[in-house]
Amino acid sequence: MTRVSWLIPFRDAEAWIAESIQSVLDEASETDEIILINDGSTDSSVAKLPKDQRIRLLQQKPQGIVAALEAGRSIAKAEFIARMDADDHCLPGRIDAQLAALRANPKLAAIGGQAEIHSDGDPVGEGMQRYVNWVNQLQDVHRELLVESPLFHPAVCFRAEAVEEVGGYRQGDFPEDYELWLRLVAAGWRIDNLPRKVVRIRDRPERLTRSDPRYNKAAFRHARQDFLGRTHLATPSRVVIWGGKKGARPWIQWLKATGHELVAVVDIVPGHERGGRPLVLPERLPNLDFDLLLVAVGQRGARTLIREELNQLCPHRIEGQDWFAVL
Repeated sequence: MTRVSWLIPFRDAEAWIAESIQSVLDEASETDEIILINDGSTDSSVAKLPKDQRIRLLQQKPQGIVAALEAGRSIAKAEFIARMDADDHCLPGRIDAQLAALRANPKLAAIGGQAEIHSDGDPVGEGMQRYVNWVNQLQDVHRELLVESPLFHPAVCFRAEAVEEVGGYRQGDFPEDYELWLRLVAAGWRIDNLPRKVVRIRDRPERLTRSDPRYNKAAFRHARQDFLGRTHLATPSRVVIWGGKKGARPWIQWLKATGHELVAVVDIVPGHERGGRPLVLPERLPNLDFDLLLVAVGQRGARTLIREELNQLCPHRIEGQDWFAVL
């Protein structure tokens, strides 16, 4: 029986693929399969692959990462599927720890972990380093689910039946991994991270997160809105937005377009109204009647301060249930 199916799409990865796949082979058991999907490479990536009977190579014309992932997933034999990218490095002990977590909790659909980040040339970008630091220190993935994608895609091992149940990876103008995590949670599954480093990620300008419009701010916001529309805002609700003009505007527009009642907008800057609704200071929150609070403030450090203030003003409002940070 196949223990784990490793799912690794690649295109033009000749500089790193041998090292990356070898790190997976070193971590894999003799009963694992390593499914490699060549998404139209024009370099010598295939020639650089290690020789190993556990490797299954699929060849396809360039169709993109989602088509490659779905092609590989469609032939995976195992109960659990582990993701890796062809320019990253699998760290020792990863898969045994992830399998233990998945087997211990039948409602856990996907388990990631912490990451190391490095670059072959220029220093790691400040934004990427902040993101890695944020994921590495997350204590409650579901609490901060709408801040950013809380799992590193190449660090994840997921339950095959759970991903099949929600329809697999989907094509669209959104980040394919984050959108999948959100659909899993909306369907009642849990996701989590191990409190240990499981992957070494290579930061480079060509990473999809830097170069593909499916990973821009609007794409992430639309994925969050779709999640809320499936879950906490599935029926008409009374909502409060905490945010400045720039951060709150698209959320105000979306709430109005989807039939929800915007009760008020909270900001530390005094004013009379925003989006046609009262603009109030944070201390007014305990007096407002609402179903959900969305915090659309993206300034560095602001989320921590707002969390502390909400714990004092509205201690009965639970983050991840009664309010979400959405930036």
